[in-house]
Amino acid sequence: MSGDQLFSKILVPIDGSEPSFHAARIANKIAKKFNSEIIFLYVVVSPSKYEYANLTGLVTPKQIDMIIQNAKEEAKDWFKRIEDMVKKENPNIKLTTKVILTGIAVYGEIIQYAEKESIDLIVIGTRGRSGIKKLLLGSTASGVVTYSSCPVLVTR
Repeated sequence: MSGDQLFSKILVPIDGSEPSFHAARIANKIAKKFNSEIIFLYVVVSPSKYEYANLTGLVTPKQIDMIIQNAKEEAKDWFKRIEDMVKKENPNIKLTTKVILTGIAVYGEIIQYAEKESIDLIVIGTRGRSGIKKLLLGSTASGVVTYSSCPVLVTR
């Protein structure tokens, strides 16, 4: 964190679930108060290597690009919904959307991204699309809270 600005970069993992959209609303309020940049991140878990393997059993860069393109298409409406909401309340905000493909746990990719980009705060929903209602915290949110080196705000 920079000395003059408490939260200059806020990361919000998005998965299309209502808790992730709620996290976006909360992050927007914080960003407005601190004049922060918000990065909305959709982490796609790499499917089984056999699903996209060619005849030689290899996953080619073209196939990886296809997975990422499909994920971007899936996330397009989510990002549009979030951008409209954020820009309506905070028109001058710096906003970035990003889709990343990972072969590791989603929370691990979120943490690596946060460290690489010097994120000051992660705002994440309690549960994502696969959340089990009985759990207080989903596995991704739990992993982010457990292993993140920056502050994490979990929203419900």
